[in-house]
Amino acid sequence: MADPKIEEILAPLRASVKEQGDLVRKLKKEKAPEIDIKKAVAELKTRKKVLEDKELSLTPAEELFDRAKMEDLIKRRFFYDQSFAIYGGITGQFDFGPMGCALKSNMIQLWRKYFILQEQMLEVDCSILTPEPVLKASGHVERFADLMTKDIKSGECFRLDHLIKAHLEKIKSEKNTKPELKAEIEDILVKLDGMTADEMSALMKRFDMKSPVSGNELTPPIEFNLMFNTQIGPSGLVKGFLRPETAQGIFVNFKRLLEFNQGRLPFAAAQIG
Repeated sequence: MADPKIEEILAPLRASVKEQGDLVRKLKKEKAPEIDIKKAVAELKTRKKVLEDKELSLTPAEELFDRAKMEDLIKRRFFYDQSFAIYGGITGQFDFGPMGCALKSNMIQLWRKYFILQEQMLEVDCSILTPEPVLKASGHVERFADLMTKDIKSGECFRLDHLIKAHLEKIKSEKNTKPELKAEIEDILVKLDGMTADEMSALMKRFDMKSPVSGNELTPPIEFNLMFNTQIGPSGLVKGFLRPETAQGIFVNFKRLLEFNQGRLPFAAAQIG
């Protein structure tokens, strides 16, 4: 923005953003407690939002980018649209139209040209359904669920083990924390990965843990399964999952890929998914 009057209005807001950004960098450099870094980052985002809103309000109408009109144009030309739109649609799911498919195809061709042809990777295209034994062997069934907790007012989610670790490390770093408590915290942190939901819930209550962003109360632990389960076959007796990652299909085909590569190592494999 070249207008001196507008720059004069924005200058203190930009200075405020810079000041908070410097603080965040300082905390990270000094390896401050994660909970303090999160609070500083949240404040930085708030200041940036204030600056962006002010910039938009001061920008001349003819210079504004109208995102709503752009999205409307893209949808009218059917680059993409929300899936099942005639039934109300589902958030986060989209269908590509003819132009969207062409654009996606071009991107895949560029990816394939570089990674498959130039880098000589071995391309595979594996099933998106994975039977349970495969994911049991890889540890996904046992470990692919995280304990979460929510801010009761904002609904913001936090991974519970990360929250506990950040909170306890902050207590441990404080000067007035007694040596006995520091030693106990070190022991808790060592055992944290193996703790049950009840044990983590007890820690939340004991140390009066709140949201690191807002300071609001938190919900009890919630188990969040990161995989979508399904049944394979007409009998429904074969349990499976939508693949949580593309790597498993590559791993189980390692022997075939090695044979294809005439037994030579190393080699790289890739797939789109």
